[in-house]
Amino acid sequence: MQQNLYFGLLFKVLYYSIGQGKMDRAAKVKKYRRSMMKQRYKSRQQIFGFTEERFRVWLLASGVLAAGAVLALLVMLRSKNQVSELTYVTQKEFASLMCFLEEDSLLKQWQEEPEQAVTRGQLKDFIQKIGLSGAVFVTGGSKKIEREAFMDYYDQILDYMDLSGAVEKKTILLMEQDGNICHTQDGEYILNIDSIRFEQFYTYDTYVLDHTILGVRRQSDKTIALRNVSVSQADGERLDFEYHKKEYQILCDNIEELSGRADGTLCIKAGRVTKVKDLKAVKGEGGAGTKQAKQSSLTQSDTVKVLLLNQGAIHYKQIYLTCDGACILKKSRTNKKYKASELMNVKKLKIKKGRYIVVEPSGDDARLYLTDKNGSRLSKGYYGSFIIYKDSEGYYIVNKVNIEKYLYSVVASEMPASFGLEALKAQAVCARSYVYRQMEKGDYEAYHAQIDDSTNYQVYNKSDIHELDLEAVKETAGEVMYSQKEIVNAYYFSSSCGYTSGMEIWNQEEVYPYLKAKSLIVTEKGDFDLSSEKAFRKYISSTKKRSYDSSSKYFRWEAVAEPSACLKEIKQRIQQRDKINPQNFTYYSTTGKSEKKVASLKGFGGIIDLSCSKRSKSGAILELTIEFEFGKVKIKSEYNIRSVVGCALEKITYADGSVDRSAEFVPSAYFSISFHKNSRRFELAGGGNGHGMGMSQYGAAGMADDGWDYKKILKFYYDGVTVKRITG
Repeated sequence: MQQNLYFGLLFKVLYYSIGQGKMDRAAKVKKYRRSMMKQRYKSRQQIFGFTEERFRVWLLASGVLAAGAVLALLVMLRSKNQVSELTYVTQKEFASLMCFLEEDSLLKQWQEEPEQAVTRGQLKDFIQKIGLSGAVFVTGGSKKIEREAFMDYYDQILDYMDLSGAVEKKTILLMEQDGNICHTQDGEYILNIDSIRFEQFYTYDTYVLDHTILGVRRQSDKTIALRNVSVSQADGERLDFEYHKKEYQILCDNIEELSGRADGTLCIKAGRVTKVKDLKAVKGEGGAGTKQAKQSSLTQSDTVKVLLLNQGAIHYKQIYLTCDGACILKKSRTNKKYKASELMNVKKLKIKKGRYIVVEPSGDDARLYLTDKNGSRLSKGYYGSFIIYKDSEGYYIVNKVNIEKYLYSVVASEMPASFGLEALKAQAVCARSYVYRQMEKGDYEAYHAQIDDSTNYQVYNKSDIHELDLEAVKETAGEVMYSQKEIVNAYYFSSSCGYTSGMEIWNQEEVYPYLKAKSLIVTEKGDFDLSSEKAFRKYISSTKKRSYDSSSKYFRWEAVAEPSACLKEIKQRIQQRDKINPQNFTYYSTTGKSEKKVASLKGFGGIIDLSCSKRSKSGAILELTIEFEFGKVKIKSEYNIRSVVGCALEKITYADGSVDRSAEFVPSAYFSISFHKNSRRFELAGGGNGHGMGMSQYGAAGMADDGWDYKKILKFYYDGVTVKRITG
C-alpha cells in the first residue's frame, strides 16, 4: 500500500510537471503570435499609412469589390446562357424540327436529354437512320454542332424528305411573347421550344409548320416594314404606336418629335425604329405630325446618298483614297487637312465599329478617288463627300453628292455621247426622275444610303464625263416627268427588238399607267400583237421593218444553249431566284397519271425541253416552262427567265457578227426557242437588250437622229406625262 502511494505521488508530480510544461509552450506560442501580429500591423502603418480605422475601411472595400466581382461573374454566366440559346440546337429543338416526318420511333430518344446540344455524331446517326447518308454528309464526333451549320444540314434534309413543302421558312418580327405564344407582324405563332426566348422587336429566321415555330435558324439583321401602324407620340428616343389593336412602345433613332395621332409605316431593325414612312395625320387629330408627314412624302432633297459597291459586294477590307484638291477629314470632333493627292489610309485612321469618318473636298469642283496603296487611281472622280462607316464585316462607303453632279456621271455611264444632245437630255430627265423615286424607298437605309452605283439602280461613275453630258444635265436642270402630281418611275433599258412592254414582263399589275407597250417600227401605225408563237417567230426572223433602234448590235441576236450540261447550275439558279421571287415559280410532279403541284423540283431528274408557255403582245416571254424527266417548272418575270436560261448559254452571235462565248445572262426575254436535233442544242432567236420597259436608249438615239427633241422622245415612251421642274 505504501508502495502504491509512492507511485501515485510520483505520477501526479510527473503529470503536473508535464502538463505545466505544455501550458507554458502553448502560452509562449500564443504570445509569439500576438507579437508577430503587432509587428505586421505596425509595418502596414509604416508602409501604407494604415490606422486601425483605415484598415477596417480597407476590409470593407475589399468585400464590396469581391461582391461586385461575384455579381459580374453571375451576369456573365447569365449572358453566356442567353447567347447559348441560339448558339447550338438542343435535342428538344431537333425533335421539333424533325416532327414533319411523323415517325415517333425516330424522335423518342431526343426527349431523354432535351436541353443537351446536338452533336455531329448524333446528327450523323439520325441521317443514316432516315436513309440519307449517301446524300447528306456529316462528319461524326462528339463535338457540338453550331446552329448555322446544323440548319444547313436541315435544309438538305427538307429538300429530300419534305416533298410537300409543309415546313416553311418565315422571317418574323417579334412584337410580344406570352409564354409560347409569339405575336408577330403576321399574326400569332406557337413556339415549340420552351428554352428559346425572343427579344421584343427583333427579327428571326424561323421554320414554321401550320403556324407553329419548329425551330430558329438565326436572329436576323433584316429591316421589317410594319405597315398600317397608328403612331400616337414620339419624343426623339421612344415612339408609341398601335398595331392590330395592341399598344406598344419602342426605341427609335433620329425620329423628330411627334404629337397627336398619325398612320403610316415603321421600319424596324434590332429592336428600334430606324425610319417612319408615309405618315399621314388622322383627321380630327389637330394636324398630328405635320412636320414628320412632310418629310415622309416624296423628298425634294438636292443630294443623294450612293452606296459604292466593291465589285458587287458592300464591304471593303481596306480603303485608300485621294483628292485632286485640298480636303478635310472629319473624325468625331477632330478635323484634319489633307493636301491635293495626299494618300489617306483608312485602316490607319482606326475607326471604331459603329462609327464613321467624313472626307470633304474644300472646293466644289474637287473630286475624290479610290486608289491602291501606292495612290494609283482605281476609280473615276467622285463629286461630293465620302462617308466611310465601319461595322463587324468591314468598311463601306457612301458618296453624298448633289443630284445634278450625280447625274453628270450617270448620263455619261448610261449613254454614249455619240447618241447626240437630245437623246442625252432625254436620258438626263429619265435619270433625274428615277433617282427621286428611288430615294424614297429606303432600300439601303441599313447602310445610311438610298441607292447603289450598279445596274440595280443606275450605273454611276463608270465612264468619263463628256462635255455633252454636262450640257444635257445643265440644260434640263431640275426637270423631271410628272404623271398628274406624282414623279414618274422612269424605267429605261438599252435597246428593243422593235417593241417595248409594260409591267406584265415582271408579272405585276400595270400600276403605272404611263408604262405601255410601244412599237418602235418607224412605218408602223395602229395596234400590234406578237403574243402567238407563229407571229413572233415570223417577226423576229425578219429585219425588213426599220426600228428606231435598228442600229444596235442587240437588235437581233442568236444564241445556243445546252441545259443538260449544266443541270446542277440551273437547279441552283432556280432555287436562288425562287427564294427572292417565290410567286414567280410553280412546280409540278409528272410521275402520276396527272400533274400534281409540289413545293420544289426535288427528284425531277434531267431536263427534256424548254418552251414558251405564254408571251406578251409585244413578244416578250411571260412564262417559260422547263420540262424535266419527272416534273416541270413554270417561271415568270423576265429577269428570272433570262437568269435561268443564261446558265445554259454556250454562245451569243449579235447582229454585227460579234460572238460572245462567256455570257451568263440572256440579253432579253424577247426570243423564240427551238431544238436542233443534230447538234442536240436549243437555239434561241431574239432581239433587244435589257428588261424592255420604258425608254429604249438606242431608240431615243434613233429618234434624235430623225429630228425629235427630248420632250417629244419622253412623251412617246411615257404616256400622258408632263416635263417640268421639280416642285418643292
